[in-house]
Amino acid sequence: MFSNDPFIDIHTHQNTTHPDTIALISSDYHTAPEQGKYYSFGIHPWHIEQHPLNESLALLMQAASLPQTLAVGESGLDRVIGTSFELQEKYFRAQITVSEYYKKPMIIHCVKAYSDIQEIRKTGKFKMPWVIHGFNANKQTADQMIKMGFYLSFGKALLNDESKAAQVFPLIPMKSIFLETDEEDIDIRDIYTTAACLRKISIEQLRQKIAENARVLFK
Repeated sequence: MFSNDPFIDIHTHQNTTHPDTIALISSDYHTAPEQGKYYSFGIHPWHIEQHPLNESLALLMQAASLPQTLAVGESGLDRVIGTSFELQEKYFRAQITVSEYYKKPMIIHCVKAYSDIQEIRKTGKFKMPWVIHGFNANKQTADQMIKMGFYLSFGKALLNDESKAAQVFPLIPMKSIFLETDEEDIDIRDIYTTAACLRKISIEQLRQKIAENARVLFK
């Protein structure tokens, strides 16, 4: 699947891709997947109150079982929304169970909850890798998460020279990074171009390294 070092968009809500791009489309678990595309399905913390957990979990398990589903998510924790944090954690842990059962990695939404995510990872015996999408925190947080085996995915924040993401990105191991477009109306190539400049390497070298990371992540 990743034999020709394509551009890889590890997390996007856009349903269009270029021939030289492999995108992991983050979608609602009610969505019928299209042939030739790859998906992650999850219960976003913003939406967990819309349906009962048992009902949502049953549908998510069906979606996660599909061969086109490469990951579970986006799921996660968000401390700036009004939804009960206890309820968020309940849904998050349930989705970790799905990830472990189907042996598919997690795509994680994390807002002001890095220590909470780390604590859950540390206290559980989880085997599947986790990807923090839209990472935009400081170097200390990045180092802590990488030490625990997390991947960090960077998006539009890289285009802002003053963002934490742009400052941290050149300083962390290449084996721990991915790039994404998320909900932004932006080409993944623009993210790669900026990322390559920040690392002072060619776009081809960056494509090769991120493709290698994808091969490891998805076995």
